[in-house]
Amino acid sequence: MTIREQIHQNALAIILAANPQITRECDEISEDGLCGMSLAEFRYLRLTQALEKQARSHRLDAWTYQLMLAEGAGIDVSVVRDEDRRATAAALGVDDLL
Repeated sequence: MTIREQIHQNALAIILAANPQITRECDEISEDGLCGMSLAEFRYLRLTQALEKQARSHRLDAWTYQLMLAEGAGIDVSVVRDEDRRATAAALGVDDLL
C-alpha cells in the first residue's frame, strides 16, 4: 500500500467510526437502492461523500483534510506534502524557484 493509499484508508476509517449510520445504511439497502453498484462501491461512495462533507465543514479540500487526519493519527505525510508542492509548482511553471 502506498503512502497516499494509507492516508486515504486512514481517513475513511475515521469517517466510518464517526458515522456508524453509514454501516447501517449499507446493511439495510436493497438491490434497487444500489442502482447497479456493488455493496462495496456503495459503501465507498457514502464514505467518500461523508469525507468530502466533513472536509467542507472545516473549509478544506478533501485531500488536505485527509492529510490533516493522517497527521493526527501519527502518519508522517511530509514526503507527500513535498511531492504535492513540487507538482503544483511544476503545473504553475514556477518549479525552478523551489
